[in-house]
Amino acid sequence: MKKFCFSKSVLPLVLVLFAVTAGSLFAGGASSGSGGASVHPMRFVVPGTASADYATGIKAVNDKLKADGVDIAVDLVYLPWDVYDQRLNLMLSTGEPFELIQIMQDVKNISFLVGKEGIVPIDDLLAKYPNLKNRFSDDDWKAARYGGKTYAVPATWRSMDNYLSAVTVLLNPLRKVASEFPTDGNIDKFIDVSKKMQAQILQDKGKTAYHWMHQLSWAPNWLHRTYPTYPFYVDMSNNLVLARQDGTIDSYFESQEFRWDAENYRKIFQAGLIHPDILNTQSVHWTDEFSLLGVMLPSEANNTLDAWIGLKQNLPDEQVTTFFLNPEKPHVTFYALNFQGISATAERPESGIKFLDWLYSNKQNHDLFHYGIEGTHYTASAPNKIAPINDSTGARLYSSADWMTGYLPWMRFSELASPEQIAWATFQADNKVYTPIAAFTFDSTPVASQLAALQTEIIASFYPIRYGLLDYASAYPAAIQRLKAAGLDQYMAEYRRQFAEYLRTNPEIIKK
Repeated sequence: MKKFCFSKSVLPLVLVLFAVTAGSLFAGGASSGSGGASVHPMRFVVPGTASADYATGIKAVNDKLKADGVDIAVDLVYLPWDVYDQRLNLMLSTGEPFELIQIMQDVKNISFLVGKEGIVPIDDLLAKYPNLKNRFSDDDWKAARYGGKTYAVPATWRSMDNYLSAVTVLLNPLRKVASEFPTDGNIDKFIDVSKKMQAQILQDKGKTAYHWMHQLSWAPNWLHRTYPTYPFYVDMSNNLVLARQDGTIDSYFESQEFRWDAENYRKIFQAGLIHPDILNTQSVHWTDEFSLLGVMLPSEANNTLDAWIGLKQNLPDEQVTTFFLNPEKPHVTFYALNFQGISATAERPESGIKFLDWLYSNKQNHDLFHYGIEGTHYTASAPNKIAPINDSTGARLYSSADWMTGYLPWMRFSELASPEQIAWATFQADNKVYTPIAAFTFDSTPVASQLAALQTEIIASFYPIRYGLLDYASAYPAAIQRLKAAGLDQYMAEYRRQFAEYLRTNPEIIKK
């Protein structure tokens, strides 16, 4: 088995390894099924925690695999979100055997895992499974390729067309203070209506509402639609790169766009619309305020169907909608965000591809893996509707996250979802542009030490500026010097070098 290049402190990590592997199916080798047929382990490492009736659900999956003549047994190996990076690093560094890994491009992307020799090319395997290969379009496969090879299978669980820049608003307090929300991109109008909503929510709920971000690590895409230089795209993995539609690669933190972000958020912060301890507040806090209390100002946060359904379950009279500032402008989009890769430590790499081929072969398999046994774990009243059966805590008895491995044509939506909400979840933009870096995968290995230092400095110095806690004019000069000292110029030079090489072999991505 290969060893990987992750730094680690030996004793604490060994203890973590014991916690990860105890009780799992990590024992190597194949087991024998009835008739002596070999059944190979297919261990799938994913973030999160197992649902209460995971054992029943996954047994049903494995029974169906056996009935279909597929010689694998699936086990989901859950790594809790709060220690996901630490435990995944450990498994990779020690060469722990598993077959499939969930790849999130905004967490540990394909190039990172390739650079660490954590995943292997799958072109030869895909050639043996044409149904799996043909399930996805050429565009879907683009971002799964790196260095001329395919390294992962895409998850097309939703359209990426509305993933960036949508603003979510609670309609009840809005309708009490304005006939509609201003979408013309005027930040002063945005602040004025938000302040009125804040006062209304305080009166109605007895709690101060705030404007929240989808993730602190993402640039404020919703604001970018208001800028004269739009469309452009800021890389969501670390924000260092701003890609323009003509193929120019700029340094986001040195750009005019970053200054506009910081100055606009300074206005929003000084208006009292951003939580004073925003940098230390976990996203679960604002998700709970939204879905449990109906407390939130217009935000880029909570624009997912799950958040809306949670709100509907807890507060049936609340209503929510989503809009874009300057809606006439195009949507900047990219290809799949999530993928499944074959681990370099897999005892039998083909087992991972066999599982995905089975999963995407029909809706029945897709339903069983993601939602469980109908009548035991959910009820369905329509091909795309679902009513989950919950445990005593209100959590689903069984589920496997369809945002990781879902296929949009077969996705099921809550019976509480309105047709408008489902239309939003499946939204396909008529007016959209792909960012030139949509299918480009940067290999950060040559600047790995700089990237580690840059990520630390971004959080420490640039989050407070971007979100308005510090004044741009006074705080920026020292902050950018620290970022340059951490290796910004070296990182950008390497990114531009690799992207220029990518353009030479893919000139068609720049639209003239």
